[in-house]
Amino acid sequence: MDHIAIIKQAFKTTISYRALWILGFLWALVGGGSGGGSSFGSPGRGNANWKPDQNPFTNFGFDPMAMLPWIILGCGLLLILGIAFTTLRYVLQAGIYRTLRRLSETGEPPSVRGAFRDGWHRRTWRLFLQDLVVGIPLVFGAILLLALAASPLLLLTAQAEWVKAIGVVSAVGLILAWVFLLVFVIMAIDILKQFWWRAAVLSDLPTFDAIRAGWRLVRGQLKDIIIMWLLMLGAGFLFAILMIPVVLVLGAITAAVAGLPGYMIYEATRNWLPTLIWAIPVVIILLVLPLTFIHGLYLIFKTEVWNQVFAEVSSKELNVASSD
Repeated sequence: MDHIAIIKQAFKTTISYRALWILGFLWALVGGGSGGGSSFGSPGRGNANWKPDQNPFTNFGFDPMAMLPWIILGCGLLLILGIAFTTLRYVLQAGIYRTLRRLSETGEPPSVRGAFRDGWHRRTWRLFLQDLVVGIPLVFGAILLLALAASPLLLLTAQAEWVKAIGVVSAVGLILAWVFLLVFVIMAIDILKQFWWRAAVLSDLPTFDAIRAGWRLVRGQLKDIIIMWLLMLGAGFLFAILMIPVVLVLGAITAAVAGLPGYMIYEATRNWLPTLIWAIPVVIILLVLPLTFIHGLYLIFKTEVWNQVFAEVSSKELNVASSD
């Protein structure tokens, strides 16, 4: 396997077709987000001088009980968006896999419509099932092993100090071992899924047959696959390093455009709402969208690399066809 040639060809493919830029951007937009939340403390606890008019919600000008229906509605909309984005992510994943494969085999230029047509197929459901079948046992197994690793902390209930010390030292050692094991398992799955995903979408194998086929492929060409994984790991680090100045420049531009006018709006109105109305779209347009676009290009590059690896490895090891 010529690993460097594969990487060069993937880079050339990524920069040559604008349809892939759009597909990568959409894929990054629906697949790379992370959620977070914040909680409000209860200011009345432990503070005898607290008064109802000190409620932070009241200070912002709304009644939390009056907002309850809107909160419920918002949660419902977020749930619907989550389902829609997850569906779109799998559709794009399958469509991009097949679009890149067709480009490699026949030279047919990629198109956004063609990718969606390829992705909107019952085979795409297999990607979700594979993630579910592997992800659920992994999560429960990790939690169970973590509980076992932390179990020596029960010795802290003992009276003797030396018993407590043994419990702490044992728990620290076992938790470190748990971390290393979890990292190893995640890395192994990261390699395997590149093949069982493609076995399901490109070789059109059923869910569990694709997982078994992915295992056979990796086991049969382990050395070449590990080398490519390490090269892609290095490419990921290089990408992260190159993104640092990009983030700094975009962040500075965004801060200048959003920050100063936002400060002036707040000084003029003494209200955060018009400030946020100005600042949030600026941050999205000048920072979030460009970074998402760049990340999308990297996703296309990485996908094409593993598509080529799968094609080369499967031509040697995988000569099965599903009748289903």
